[in-house]
Amino acid sequence: MTNYKCVSLLTVFSKVLEKVVHSRISQHLHANNILDTEHYRFRKEILTEDAPIRLEDSVFTSINQKMHVAGIFCDLVKAFDCMNHEYLLTIQ
Repeated sequence: MTNYKCVSLLTVFSKVLEKVVHSRISQHLHANNILDTEHYRFRKEILTEDAPIRLEDSVFTSINQKMHVAGIFCDLVKAFDCMNHEYLLTIQ
């Protein structure tokens, strides 16, 4: 079990460092009002679950006002995997 001490210390250190960096970046983004109001992730006062509720509210409001409603939803989860990573590394 003595072989795993360094690994566990690195894990603890990396977790602490991750929390510190996340906290500092979040404070900077919030203090300088960098995030868009439509951005629902990494914000304390807004939950990601609020996004579909706001979308639904907007759609129903538009329908009640006799407006046309259309939506295009793209799943971009794997989009980065399809990119040419060598090309991305050359972009400055």
